[in-house]
Amino acid sequence: MHNDNHSQNQRRSSDRPSSDGHRGARSGGPGGNGYRGRDDRGPRKDHGGRGGDRSRDDRGPRKDFGSRDGQGGRDGKPGGFRKGGKPGGYQGGKPGGYRKDDRGPRGGRSFERKRGEGDRSQGDGDERRDFSDRRESGPRDDRGPRKDFRPRDDQPRGPRRDSRDSGHPREVFVDGKLMAAPDQGDGRDRGRGRDFGGRGDRPRDGRPPRRDDGARAKRPNSHHATSARELALSALHQLRERDAFAQDIIAKTIDKSRLSREDRAFATRLVLGVTSTRGTLEDVIDGCMDSPDDAAPAVRDALALSAYEIIFLQKSPHAAVDQGVELVKTVAPRAGGLANAVLRRVVRAKEHFPFGDPRTDIAAYARLHGFPVWLAERLIAELGPEGARDFMVASNEPAPVFVSVNAVKASEDEVVSVLAAAHGDPTPVTVAGRPVPGCYRVSSGVPLLDGRVRRMFSQGLLLVSDATSQAVASLVVGDEAPASFLEIGAGRATKTILDQSCAYRRFGRQISDYVTVDVHAFKTRLLQERAELYGVTVTEPIIGDATDLDALVGERTFDRVFIDAPCSGLGTLRRHADIRWRLRPETIDESADLDAHLLASAAAHVAPGGILAYATCTITHEENADAVDQFLATEPGSAFEVIPYENPELGVERPFFSIPLEPGGPDAHFLALLRKKA
Repeated sequence: MHNDNHSQNQRRSSDRPSSDGHRGARSGGPGGNGYRGRDDRGPRKDHGGRGGDRSRDDRGPRKDFGSRDGQGGRDGKPGGFRKGGKPGGYQGGKPGGYRKDDRGPRGGRSFERKRGEGDRSQGDGDERRDFSDRRESGPRDDRGPRKDFRPRDDQPRGPRRDSRDSGHPREVFVDGKLMAAPDQGDGRDRGRGRDFGGRGDRPRDGRPPRRDDGARAKRPNSHHATSARELALSALHQLRERDAFAQDIIAKTIDKSRLSREDRAFATRLVLGVTSTRGTLEDVIDGCMDSPDDAAPAVRDALALSAYEIIFLQKSPHAAVDQGVELVKTVAPRAGGLANAVLRRVVRAKEHFPFGDPRTDIAAYARLHGFPVWLAERLIAELGPEGARDFMVASNEPAPVFVSVNAVKASEDEVVSVLAAAHGDPTPVTVAGRPVPGCYRVSSGVPLLDGRVRRMFSQGLLLVSDATSQAVASLVVGDEAPASFLEIGAGRATKTILDQSCAYRRFGRQISDYVTVDVHAFKTRLLQERAELYGVTVTEPIIGDATDLDALVGERTFDRVFIDAPCSGLGTLRRHADIRWRLRPETIDESADLDAHLLASAAAHVAPGGILAYATCTITHEENADAVDQFLATEPGSAFEVIPYENPELGVERPFFSIPLEPGGPDAHFLALLRKKA
């Protein structure tokens, strides 16, 4: 688009005669400094120059626009800031001033020097800055600021900040969606820590480098997303592309990054939060877009992250929008305008969130807590209105951090002293009125990143496990040492380590005959590796289907048979953010059916007088009490009786050990202990 402001300004300036025979000559003040040879200014009043050599660089005008000698404004008054913090300039067709953030002249006007702004000499003060090349090279467009003022031959003014080759496409359309060009990476070169200092070493058309280039390189760039957010966004991309689990991706990306402990904790919070409320966030974003299908999945990941901060973390709207725009630009640089518009709508929409009365509208109630509607209805049916509210509130909190001391290899005093030195504030834990041996709650996950604590993990001295899970292991091992133990659904050996550690702490030795069964080979391999690291005994790790134990263990019987049952996992939503939106109503029915088969299969392999333990980490009756009652009503189940659980604090006896999920508390677990009649 052609802009003829330059030619108009030049005609006006060339038609003005100078009072001393030189166009634009400036009367020198005490210091004798000023601009000479400028052909675009008319006669000046002599207000006096500024004394001395006060050379300034070309970073833009001084922030102080108060009254100065020789500084004119409207009607001779000193210029001030316009609305929005931008410096005021002259009106009536005269040159405009710099913008506050050094973005160049407004409205495509020529880059002319403001009256009374003083000289900004370079080097030793003998050279004067000449901007005449700007008028000759044509007007600038409105595409944004340049980081320097070097003339560029045959190139339009105002390239984007990262100054990539103008001939290279910054985005491409894939299946009709705007995406970053494949060979441009993931935008990390535009993140924090980028080195801008090299520019000061380049020659600038024969002019000496700016005096403050080194200082400018050290200033943090506020126009980029923080490293924690960029890392969280990268993890969200991988979650979507691989259909993976959040904790697995966090372990491979965030936990191994070089960010500070605090940044890693924040990035983890973002990933788990976005994953657990993703359905609600998608609904909000769709409502704030004219054409939701036009945004590429990577762009929607960035929008969801910022929307989570705005709606659920109550972050400052200005900061969240600004960071969200920068995040979107890392995956689609030209989509910054779209991101800005959408996120501003999200900020306005937050005033009406959850878009209904949660007291009467179940959809609004579910949306308020970031839950699917069907699951909110199910929770109210299972737990009642108050219990469902506590459950959903707790599910959106950061999970408390509990650790277990591995008694096989470490003493509690040794471990506790290290945790205390790492500012973990370790505190002994009681669950359902009973202390849990070796279990400590720490202040947060940050102390676990301390080098001394990480060393204990690498040596197998310490294990992260929820307090209720540790309480279950303690109850399963029991007060009398079992000679043999069969663990069904052993997974990655967490319960295995807890069981053997508890046995060693309680009986002074591990369970000598400890057999594990799991259907997944990769989990069994991991179990063997972890068992070796933690020094626990596993005499026989078996890979197979536990619904047919006869084919796996023959006619063998065990003093303890522990079914760590596969279930919907609703009691662990804080730790497994993926469950909430992946779970379907039919999944609960399928889990209950599988558990019934496991109970029936295990019953024949419990020795007379032995214990059959059935545990889940969910809160549905179908998978918990109902499953046990149905088993007891069968022929194999008729050989068992329930061992009730007594809560010493309440002085009451209940048939099963059942812990609800409440704010600030451990995860929800269920355990039934059944003794086989002799």
